[in-house]
Amino acid sequence: MTAVRGRALALAAVVVASAAVLVAVYLTQYRVDRASGPAAERSAVAAASSATATLLSYAPDTIEEDLAAAKSVMTGDFATYYGRFTADVVGPAARDHGVRGSARVVDAAAMEVHSDHATVLVFLHQETTSADRPEPALTASSVIVNLTRVDDRWLVSGFDPV
Repeated sequence: MTAVRGRALALAAVVVASAAVLVAVYLTQYRVDRASGPAAERSAVAAASSATATLLSYAPDTIEEDLAAAKSVMTGDFATYYGRFTADVVGPAARDHGVRGSARVVDAAAMEVHSDHATVLVFLHQETTSADRPEPALTASSVIVNLTRVDDRWLVSGFDPV
């Protein structure tokens, strides 16, 4: 009878330990809804909206600060591409020709949200002026913004006009 009781206690201990491990895994690793549920969706849409305005807004007198702000919301190959593009095209145009760009997001929606990446469609109005053309050129456009989660922040990893 003692051997049976010992096995029953051992079995109960294994069941309790297994249950504890399952609960810990569920709460810390598996809760996909925390990483891709409504809160994550809102966070991704907000990050994409803010980053889009940051990437597309600059002025001749603040171009260095504007480009630094843009760099802070990007990651990966896109950050490398954008850095080269702004060094070769945007920066010189702003400094030499007084080009000023501003973007205002009018709407945005998540297309796809996962724990480590998201895709957001952003609709915006852009206004561009220059020393040669002080009358604002207004454009309504949309972009697909790819985001990657880095250290619990959504950063832009792709930016495709549509």
